[in-house]
Amino acid sequence: MDTRKHIYETIFVLHPELAEEEVEANIQNIVGLLEGKGSEIIRTERGGKRRLAYVVHKQRYGYYTLLHLRATPEALTELERLYRLSERVIRYLTVRFDKEEQLTGFARLADDDGQDEDRDDRRRGGRRGEFFRPRPRGRETHRAADDLPEEDGDPEEFEEIAGRV
Repeated sequence: MDTRKHIYETIFVLHPELAEEEVEANIQNIVGLLEGKGSEIIRTERGGKRRLAYVVHKQRYGYYTLLHLRATPEALTELERLYRLSERVIRYLTVRFDKEEQLTGFARLADDDGQDEDRDDRRRGGRRGEFFRPRPRGRETHRAADDLPEEDGDPEEFEEIAGRV
């Protein structure tokens, strides 16, 4: 049994439909488990509700929490067991570090409100705030209305213009 404490960073994502009180209770449950196993919590950082990079368990968002701790490998085994058994934890990752200076934190990002709309605009080839204009395909071109002859104009002129289109 290894009794040496190593430095770890663990990040976990909780289900987005939890209330703030439930999120806090889950974090305290995890911290309590670690402290009960003799671990020392260096820092707890809450990242809040953020968009996931990809859909996980049919969820696009989750509550992020980052823990830095000194723990024995046995405590980490129990922690990851808790992560796997909990239906509220949708994703987790634990990394061991050699030095405390190597530990990271959350990057401060602005709220991603409206990013879905930006993404949809980019898919259609436009920018935010611009109207969608379909691109011409092949040799098809758009003509202004004044290029076309009037209805009661010369039929030969109409055929000549229609032949160019």
